[in-house]
Amino acid sequence: MNVTRNVKPRNLADSQACCSLAVLFWTCAALITFGPVLLLAVLSVAWAHPLMPAALMRVTLIQVALTAAAITPLYFASGVNRLAHSARLALLGPAAIAIALTVLLCAAPDL
Repeated sequence: MNVTRNVKPRNLADSQACCSLAVLFWTCAALITFGPVLLLAVLSVAWAHPLMPAALMRVTLIQVALTAAAITPLYFASGVNRLAHSARLALLGPAAIAIALTVLLCAAPDL
């Protein structure tokens, strides 16, 4: 008896390792991007004194804009688009970290 089964092959890219790496990389990118602003906001509340400079907000907006502008075309590229969702996020997370860190370090002399 020859029975044909319609069973999808298991996608190894949706494994727990890809999900964990994606969360780790994107959490690091978010901390690099929003960390200085959040730290300054916490210190401002603790000292009851306004400490929010416009330069730090401008750097954060540049980080978000450049990351979105660079990562979005890569996310929808044909080679990356074939990967599973968590594998795509795990692959593009280090690029987001590199962009955010580069903008922060290049803008540091202006702060």
